[in-house]
Amino acid sequence: MRLLLIAFALILQLGWTASAWAEPEVTVTLDATPSQVSFGGTVRLEVRVHARGGRIQDLRLDDLNKYPELEVISHQTVRPMQFSFGFGSGSGVQVESSLANIYVLHPTRPGAYEFAPAIAKVGGKEYRSEPLRFVVGPGAGAPDVDATDAPPDSPLDGEISGARYDERAFLRTVVEPKEVYIGQQVDVTVYLYTRLRLSPQSVMPGKPSMDGFWVHDDPINSLQAQTVSVMGAHYRAYVLQRSAAFPQRSGELIIGPPKVTFDVGAMSLFDAPERVERTGVPVTVKVKPLPEPGPVDAVVGQYGIGASLDRTTARTGDAVTLRVDVGGVGNVQDVRLSLPPVAGVRTLQPVIRDQQQFDRGKLSGTRTFEWILISESPGEHTVPAIELHYFDPSTGQYGTASTPTLTFTSTGAIAPAQSAIEPVRPPTARSPAIFGPIRMYSALTRGETPVRDTAWYALLLAFPPLLFLLSLLGTALTRRSARRGATATAIQHRLIDSAQSALRANDPRSFYDRIVASLVHALDSRLGEPVSGLPHTELRRKLRASGFDEDLEQRVINELEGADFARFSASGVSEEEMDRCLQRTTAIIERIQHSRRQD
Repeated sequence: MRLLLIAFALILQLGWTASAWAEPEVTVTLDATPSQVSFGGTVRLEVRVHARGGRIQDLRLDDLNKYPELEVISHQTVRPMQFSFGFGSGSGVQVESSLANIYVLHPTRPGAYEFAPAIAKVGGKEYRSEPLRFVVGPGAGAPDVDATDAPPDSPLDGEISGARYDERAFLRTVVEPKEVYIGQQVDVTVYLYTRLRLSPQSVMPGKPSMDGFWVHDDPINSLQAQTVSVMGAHYRAYVLQRSAAFPQRSGELIIGPPKVTFDVGAMSLFDAPERVERTGVPVTVKVKPLPEPGPVDAVVGQYGIGASLDRTTARTGDAVTLRVDVGGVGNVQDVRLSLPPVAGVRTLQPVIRDQQQFDRGKLSGTRTFEWILISESPGEHTVPAIELHYFDPSTGQYGTASTPTLTFTSTGAIAPAQSAIEPVRPPTARSPAIFGPIRMYSALTRGETPVRDTAWYALLLAFPPLLFLLSLLGTALTRRSARRGATATAIQHRLIDSAQSALRANDPRSFYDRIVASLVHALDSRLGEPVSGLPHTELRRKLRASGFDEDLEQRVINELEGADFARFSASGVSEEEMDRCLQRTTAIIERIQHSRRQD
């Protein structure tokens, strides 16, 4: 019995070995169902390999990437396997396996689609199918085969501007117009042209450099493809970036090359996605200066202007808000306005707010200026007209827009200003302690050791002078502490502490009084002369003459004007804004004191 089992095993092994060394039988097929379909329908594409006696290693259809206009609706992979046993001549154990990739395609353009043979790798050798051709005929709503949805200024054939052509994928930068005036809008659009089947989620664009431009980006929330024809081949074009760029100087400005990386999905079950990187080319924009003669403060665009007062009557010393709105097509952040002097009125620096929108390729918006006007004398006050000069690049002409003349009336006498800094009384000097002469008393006792001969007698004599020295030291420390309490730094700390107390009590008027007092005291100490009540133009001149850098000078003026604005603001101030103001003021005072130590 054992001999029979051994013989059976030998026969089985011989059959298996013979099967392993036999040439495998491989069949590769490529079919499309139906082979002719009307536009709007779907095509079922099957790539299949069947092998007997070998192991399937790969199956691919390279030409599926050739036609981006064939959208893959679904993809299914099927791997059945079958074992076959036999004991005839040359048979033995047979292994049958197969692999199939099934695609459902939706053509987006009619035409004939030709595929090279599918390739299967079995047992280290490659096997091919027959080539395939199927036709998508025109139907209702089908686009013209010779038409294109190309972006503007995109030629069907020949050289492409703003791009370095590549038959697989390339970037293109479209700039319109390429010759503009300084401050005029330039439309910049970056396209990705590709014949590869990319994954939109993997696309990572890199913005081109735009030195010399002020740029507003129109966000791209999702990638939308359109089919274009370039050099006789079909591409899909994706918009990666859309921007409105405004040149800030004349001459030739360069828009740098864009970059992009993306993944291409593999058509084979065994291949990893391919990482693709592309870099575009730079584009030059010629920028012309504005025509002469013309206003030096002209802004480029098409604008209108309006003005209003929040009230026409107020008590003398109270605030009136002047609001000026400038709106139109262009970069409103280039708009600068100056308010002419108003007799008998103190004007604070304006608060500026911007609103911008990008619509139909044009950037437009509104810039709002709000001035606080504080009347310093009773009577009627006239706000003169404010003029805005602009240059319209579409007509090549200058224009002027102006506000109407506005008036308001102040009633009542102005209250005298009260000093926000409390005088610090010098501390009363303390007289030093006075000690009388040292007196020693001793009594002679017969038979006892004299006091002067005892060990503690020397210590007793040293104790009064030591006590005297300690008293003098205590007095000196007390005087020094009192003097320190009267120094500028101590006063500064008390003013900041009082501002913090007003912040906790949610008292904006007291808070901003202390903020102004802190800044004025720091400047008094630094300049060595009082600055309270000086106009801001005079204060700016003194700061510049004392060696303040431009940034610190501007921060001091802005904070003083902001505090004045907040004290007179009718809308009130939030606790959060007061906290930020306190932090800014503390930082400015530290810079003022540090500047003083450098002198």
